Amino acid sequence: MSPRTFAPRFRAEMGATPRAWLNRQRLLRAQQLLEASEESLETIAAECGFGTASVMRHHFAKTLKTTPTAYRRTFAPRDAS
Repeated sequence: MSPRTFAPRFRAEMGATPRAWLNRQRLLRAQQLLEASEESLETIAAECGFGTASVMRHHFAKTLKTTPTAYRRTFAPRDAS
């Protein structure tokens, strides 16, 4: 299937362009890791396919209207102590 054929079919099925869908999946994975781990932003960004923390911050700000650090502070589990 050609890219010209694939893109409209993908959008019709998924409700987003392939790039937008992929970025959303990356953000969802980054959110999971920020909530559940203490890995650095650079490590999480690389694992999720953003490449760098700077790129991940850009997508967080654009889509979620927050930063990864603020997201982690809000949603990471608190110590029971």
